[in-house]
Amino acid sequence: MVSINDVRETVLAICNKNNYGYISPDDFNLYAKQAQLEIFNEYMSKYNYYTNLENNHTSGSDLADLAESARESIEVFITGSTLIPQIPPTAGPFALFTAPADWYHINVLTYNNVEISKESRLNIARLLNSNLTAPSETYPVYVMSQNDTIAVVPNTIQSNVSAIYVRYPVDPRWDYVNLTNGEPMYNAAGSVDFEVAEDDEPTLVSKILEKAGLSIREPEVYNTAQMNDNQQ
Repeated sequence: MVSINDVRETVLAICNKNNYGYISPDDFNLYAKQAQLEIFNEYMSKYNYYTNLENNHTSGSDLADLAESARESIEVFITGSTLIPQIPPTAGPFALFTAPADWYHINVLTYNNVEISKESRLNIARLLNSNLTAPSETYPVYVMSQNDTIAVVPNTIQSNVSAIYVRYPVDPRWDYVNLTNGEPMYNAAGSVDFEVAEDDEPTLVSKILEKAGLSIREPEVYNTAQMNDNQQ
């Protein structure tokens, strides 16, 4: 976790030092959301890259360390949820469930603790037409459908479907109350911190400044953040 107030103070300190002007709370929150999403997507890209290498049986201690680091970076975003069936509950051979609102990637889907295998839309037709491989409650399958819908086969599965998934990060927010002179004052109760790793705080600052049209060298970000910490 990274304090949103620490990041904002560093951003404003750099702006003041270089006479770059002022970034309003609303603009800051918009840039903060975009910056965190970019870092989150970088986490997922690294995770997928190293997972594919492992699945291809590429070995080596360095690879193992990098793969473990990639897994740790997304650990905070892995969660679980029981899926809600849609009304009407069936669509031909499918039972339809609504995916979690914050899902990014489904890791595992289960029905009564039995894993539901993911299949492509092209392969579903072949499975349904086969007496040997037709899905059942013992060997269920699913496909991702449109509008965040998960289609499960067979359609007799109407409940007890759970997902372990990677969620999107919660939008960061720097909340404030106004003083009599109009200067916004930080409101911790209404604020939401960043969910990325603490090591990425300088990256957050740099990305927010870039989105505000500013280009800052990374050493200056580190130095300003350190000065702010020492003053607290």
